[in-house]
Amino acid sequence: MKLPVPIRLLKERYFGEASRNAWVAKNRLASLAPRLPPEVAAVVDEAVPVLIDYQDPDYALLYMERIERHLGVPGFDPPTLAAIAQRMLARMQYEDPICVARTVVRDAGGEGVLPNPAFQTVKRKFRWAEIAALLPPNTASQVNDALKMLHALDRIVVLRFNAACRSGVLWLKAWTLSQRMRPFSSRFRAERAWVERWLHMMDRSCGRQPGAIPAIVETADLIEGCGLVYDTGMKKWNLIIDQLVKPACDGELAIADLGEAVRRANRTAIENADVGRLRQVIAEITATAGKAANAPEGSAA
Repeated sequence: MKLPVPIRLLKERYFGEASRNAWVAKNRLASLAPRLPPEVAAVVDEAVPVLIDYQDPDYALLYMERIERHLGVPGFDPPTLAAIAQRMLARMQYEDPICVARTVVRDAGGEGVLPNPAFQTVKRKFRWAEIAALLPPNTASQVNDALKMLHALDRIVVLRFNAACRSGVLWLKAWTLSQRMRPFSSRFRAERAWVERWLHMMDRSCGRQPGAIPAIVETADLIEGCGLVYDTGMKKWNLIIDQLVKPACDGELAIADLGEAVRRANRTAIENADVGRLRQVIAEITATAGKAANAPEGSAA
């Protein structure tokens, strides 16, 4: 009998010897590190054990593959590649309840944590949509439809992570055990797609305006945390990419200095909580840009 895809993937990932051993990623790091510039190697050397702890060796291997993909590519000089490596490490450790629970367990004494009445409860605010995103994509989609009908998609739920009592410790351990299911969640897929698109827009800029690559790298700083902060940051990032970077790379906008335009939009996004102000600045930039003389490349992102 053929097993459903998620079950087969679970079997391959978590019952295969290689995927459970950190030496796979560490050996890959040993072969990659000598080829990296010193400033990049320092970041990658720090990132691999962190990502193994956050998820698993496969996750660290994905990180190194993304770095290696741009090694030696024109436009990706050592400082730029180091900036990519640092921001990608931060982004690949996105904050979800699993991540918060593991941090609390570590702070409370590690895997053998025992109830400690003196431990202060850690609270985090998440949107219901973020909680639903912990489920597999098809299930998450159905839950999201129900939440939309209830107008609860963006409502806030406060999760408490508590090591002060036995029930709290059991709750923490339940969250940490769900780490193995994270790669099959809707959120994991979305985060993976975001990082790939971020890198892809750098690749496309390399063919048009290589000088804009560092500015595109810096846009990752907009996305952090969880809840409404995360949601707002993602909206701002998509505005900058969809209305500035992509049209310029498609040949639809002739922006003389794409890097400066992206930096201006990025500064506005960071300094102003209001997404409307960012829209105004982007409109000002596009209003002064003419139609590109050359035809679109036909590549989409």
